[in-house]
Amino acid sequence: MELRHQLESRGIVFSYCGYLNENILSGIGNALQSKMAIDHTDQKISRGIFSTFVEQVQNVIRYSAETIGPEERALQERQAAIAEGREVNEMDDGELRYGLIAIGETPQGTRFVTCANLIKNENVERVSASLESIRGLNRKELTTLMREQLKAGPPAGSKGAGVGFISIAREANGNWEYDMVPMPDGEFTFFCLEAYF
Repeated sequence: MELRHQLESRGIVFSYCGYLNENILSGIGNALQSKMAIDHTDQKISRGIFSTFVEQVQNVIRYSAETIGPEERALQERQAAIAEGREVNEMDDGELRYGLIAIGETPQGTRFVTCANLIKNENVERVSASLESIRGLNRKELTTLMREQLKAGPPAGSKGAGVGFISIAREANGNWEYDMVPMPDGEFTFFCLEAYF
């Protein structure tokens, strides 16, 4: 109950912290859409929140530094099934990546989507530069930049179209912020991106 009260006191209506893959994204996405429909969330805000949620979770699935590879995952799931006396089920062959997602509303009525995960220190400069390059751009400028990026193709090292941050900034009409917190191990940084609606 203490955790529930802490989440409610911070305006968080949905949170998840753990390993993610496309199946989990789909399940959480369905629950989120149902919750916004029940709450009669304005369609424009609902669309922005959902789109941002999907982009943020896909960033975790593609880039989080905390992973369980396919072999390790299969071994852990097989061991758990045997220990629980249940049948070992078929699973997809992808890896799992760890992240945190929270969706909520401030006392002033601003909705937010927050996502966080570890990234390798070698990626901090590139991610920061990518975000700083779109800071302050309005929706029209972001749309133009997104079209240009889609025509140019994904940047080197990208596992998607390379427009995730642009899409998030566009949906949030430029109302977003991020933070990078170096971890004591000297190898990773805790990256957090929050968009407001």
